[in-house]
Amino acid sequence: MNKLVIERTFSAPIHTVWSTLTTVDSLKQWWSPPQMKASAISVDLKKGGLFRYCFKDADGHEFWGRGIYEAINKPTYLSYMDTFTDSDGNPVPPSHFGLPGDQIVETLTEIFLSENNGKTILKLVGDNPFDATMTDEMTKGWNGMFEKLETLLKKV
Repeated sequence: MNKLVIERTFSAPIHTVWSTLTTVDSLKQWWSPPQMKASAISVDLKKGGLFRYCFKDADGHEFWGRGIYEAINKPTYLSYMDTFTDSDGNPVPPSHFGLPGDQIVETLTEIFLSENNGKTILKLVGDNPFDATMTDEMTKGWNGMFEKLETLLKKV
């Protein structure tokens, strides 16, 4: 399977970045693509625990998803299996939200963190079974989210 790889450097210590990846209050401030807001987030940070989220666009359309944590190694590594869901948490295909794809897709997302001179390098590696158009949209979405994260980190 192809991989989506995005790397960013943040001017914040690793423990601060880790906290923004794993706490509800922080995630609500940055965990949504550009032009959307996180309207619901829950985190059960343990192996097998659920991470649920809802993105809401300006028209009120909701896009639900969930992650099931696979591995947690504070503060350097986090992985989860991600999938689209309905509002009750049941897996649905991307087409449920008007996106291409009629099959339920579960993808592994891994986040690696390292620190160098007080800055944190974040590397996201995600399974990518999607076509070029969807890959481009995913890349834009993640980069937009990381820009929101960067703004948040400047405040903390």
